[in-house]
Amino acid sequence: MPIGRTLLGVLCLLAVSITSVHADEPILIRFSHVVGENTPKGKGAEMFKQKVNERLAGRVKVEIYPRSLKFNDNEVFMALLFGDVEMAAPSLSKFRGYAPALEVFDLPFLFDDVDHVHRFQHSDIGQQLLQTMLPVGIEGLAYWDNGMRAISANKPLRVPPDADGLVFRIEPSTVIQQQYTELGVVAVPMPFSQVYDAIRTGVVDGQENSWSNIYSRDIHALHKNFTELDHSFQGYMVITSQDFWEDLPDDIRSELTAILAEVTEEVNRMAAEQSESDRQKVAAAEGVEILEPSPSDVQLWRDAMTPIWDQFQPEIGAAVIDAAVAAGNAQ
Repeated sequence: MPIGRTLLGVLCLLAVSITSVHADEPILIRFSHVVGENTPKGKGAEMFKQKVNERLAGRVKVEIYPRSLKFNDNEVFMALLFGDVEMAAPSLSKFRGYAPALEVFDLPFLFDDVDHVHRFQHSDIGQQLLQTMLPVGIEGLAYWDNGMRAISANKPLRVPPDADGLVFRIEPSTVIQQQYTELGVVAVPMPFSQVYDAIRTGVVDGQENSWSNIYSRDIHALHKNFTELDHSFQGYMVITSQDFWEDLPDDIRSELTAILAEVTEEVNRMAAEQSESDRQKVAAAEGVEILEPSPSDVQLWRDAMTPIWDQFQPEIGAAVIDAAVAAGNAQ
């Protein structure tokens, strides 16, 4: 037999062998997020990994990259689209460039509490918001909680004038930026991974966040003055690439959907418990004071911040805001 034909046969067998090896490799899901492993989102990602690795063993493998080890929340959208990761759970504040309607979650004093948020998320419009990024190739899979936001600074913040002239670290959100502009605050958008050093070095005077994020980043070691304002919701959307999701075998996609539903229920339960637990830990820290504003003081904050609703209504949509308001009345 000629050497050329023999070599061709060997190469063909090798190609078949390589193809077979790749076909036997599990589907890899790299899950990127920015917070600590002990936060509700961090625990949820790990729970998702464990359930998938158990129930889809040999077919799907999940790897978790917390604390911005791969990408921060601003970078991860393009990373999904380019196939550098397969899943992420950015803060809802990060979605403006892809779905302005999701800014509804940042509007100050729109939601009374987390139950109000849930009623809106489960409504027809809330579920439709999960699909608003399909035109750019991103699919929303679930909402995850992290609780209502508190504010903190290097001085007590009892009423809005107390914040005038301060510099606050905020999430990159035009809504949040404008709400602080209304207070005379200089708002500096900054990744969550940088917040501790920004406070420590005096780059910023204040910040806002959920209790689990405050505790996990030791913000209470630097700030001793917290105001439990509960003015807005800190939550996430679990997202994936539409191409990746639709290319999955039907049975695998179905099982991943079921697992994600189970994990979402548990994450939101843990978020409620951890919010209260971490608040207590912050309150117990040496020198920390948590102000609980009186109804009249809360009204002052509300009056100072809520005028921005009208400013953002055109891009969010009146129907979306109305649905969120209506969810508060549907108790």
